[in-house]
Amino acid sequence: MNNQQIQIIKKLKVQGIVPGKVYFQHDFMLFLDNEESFPEKDLFSSAIGLETYSKMYRAGIQSIAKVKLNENYQYSDIWQRKRNIIEIMYPTDSFQSLEDGVYFYTLDEHKQLHQQASFEEVFELPCYLRVEKKHGIVISIQKRCLASISHYVYNYWINNNLKHLRLERYDTDHNIIYTSETFFDENGLMIKLRKKNTKTGNTAIESLVRQDGIYSIEEHFDNQGVKTNHVIHYKNSFRVKNQVLNKGGKVIKTNDIEPEIFDFEKDLDEPYPYNKLIMNVEKSHSLLKDAMFEQGLGESRQYDSEATNRVKYLGIQPHQVYYHKLPFPGFMAERYKNFPHQAPLSLIEAENQTPRDKYSDLIQVEMGDNYQYKKIIKTKWQQSAISLPLTQFKDLENGVYFYVMADKGKLTPLKGVEQAVSLPSYIRVEKVMGKIVAIVQKTRVQWLTTEFDYKKTAPIRSKLTVLESHLVPKLVIETEYEKGSYLPLTQVIKNAQGTTIRTFVRGKKKNIGAILERFNGQGIKTNHIEISNDGDIENQYLNHKGSIVLTTDEIEDKDNPQLYDNLPFNPDGFEMILFEHFDDKREH
Repeated sequence: MNNQQIQIIKKLKVQGIVPGKVYFQHDFMLFLDNEESFPEKDLFSSAIGLETYSKMYRAGIQSIAKVKLNENYQYSDIWQRKRNIIEIMYPTDSFQSLEDGVYFYTLDEHKQLHQQASFEEVFELPCYLRVEKKHGIVISIQKRCLASISHYVYNYWINNNLKHLRLERYDTDHNIIYTSETFFDENGLMIKLRKKNTKTGNTAIESLVRQDGIYSIEEHFDNQGVKTNHVIHYKNSFRVKNQVLNKGGKVIKTNDIEPEIFDFEKDLDEPYPYNKLIMNVEKSHSLLKDAMFEQGLGESRQYDSEATNRVKYLGIQPHQVYYHKLPFPGFMAERYKNFPHQAPLSLIEAENQTPRDKYSDLIQVEMGDNYQYKKIIKTKWQQSAISLPLTQFKDLENGVYFYVMADKGKLTPLKGVEQAVSLPSYIRVEKVMGKIVAIVQKTRVQWLTTEFDYKKTAPIRSKLTVLESHLVPKLVIETEYEKGSYLPLTQVIKNAQGTTIRTFVRGKKKNIGAILERFNGQGIKTNHIEISNDGDIENQYLNHKGSIVLTTDEIEDKDNPQLYDNLPFNPDGFEMILFEHFDDKREH
């Protein structure tokens, strides 16, 4: 043992830690190196204190292990349970009588709540609910379902080096679904691995070679014991050579994809009825949300159903028109399809959401029959504090008032916020406790609408209209999407007169990725651009007769570049380009 390990043992003894007794630990990590076989993280005699561990919220995962040490104070027997921490939308009526604190519940098959005495009662269960209350308000309701159950058993040589590791993965019914064994020589060097998926019966045996540039050779077998793959892992590289075999053992093809007999990324299935509880997208961890957003690329009954139920829970109805909370979730990357996951706002609530920012957004949405956005209206305002004589406001009651500035700086009062936001510019005055706390002038700088058509829950078309912009005239961008994805198949830009000025078509030929064409304001074609699947560009400049006068390998128009030249755009993408260029222009 080195000095660090000796110090660890001394510390454990001072703490009263003894071999063979069960302790609890946060974030145990599988190790294959003897240096990590001694516990450097704190061990606890009870699981109760581990429930409030703050670091687990950074990853959105609760990881608690039951740990036993051998006579030499090395890890011996570990049961590790990992859970996803998912904020949910759940009625708070059942918790109104509770005092401030943290409470634990389970649900029966009839979705009835059962309060549990302590964290110790629930931390090994397939799933439980955690409710937290502060200042008389329920601030958090979480479901914590098991994502994985792992059992590690370590054995050591007489010299304390690693000898053998057995790993078992379990489902929530405590059935073994995966096993592996790792063998080490007396120097603690790994020499062999055996892996088995107990559900499929597939197995793999990996032998460590460490010579001639080869790290290991792995043989895969099906549930009948027939060899299916011969895999070579190379030294100091993630590169593999996978030889796929037929039943006679002959190589039928070779690739660089390592076969997997078990998916370690897939979480255990959530048990009923917890799997019917709705995620609170605003409050849950980004990793869990991202996994859901990625499903928006295809059809998913589970996620569609949950998204629809989430909208209904928020009280949003088909054809409803309302104002949206900020920040507005980005197209595809921050929302599941076009389902809302934020509660609706009134106009007065939405108008002043970012009072200290240089720019503010006001977003109105109209819902479709399928509980998704049918129309999104986005208005961007430049806002700045201004000074005005306060005597003209002395008779006002506390509240918010709106004005428009007429000739010679005279203020004309407006009927309300509805009239204010319909104008290109207005002044907002706020009075609190008898004092004017803010006078802000707002000027509209960008105004766009996006409308969507659907086939069931999949967006198939969108139309973005630029109603107002300081950078481009009125434009309409019409997009058709590939089935089951947000990838544009075609995109057409029309000017204010309805004349097509830009087109994009996904390439149909084998070596053509896309075809772009540009037209002038009269609809005469000026450029024909082909982009190969390898990214090569052929930009043909045409005269008014359609004859080629110049060919370049650059996509940008050398004579008259426009912000909308580089198709395709998703709706949010074009909006961002417009605003970024506007802001840069204002700065300079």
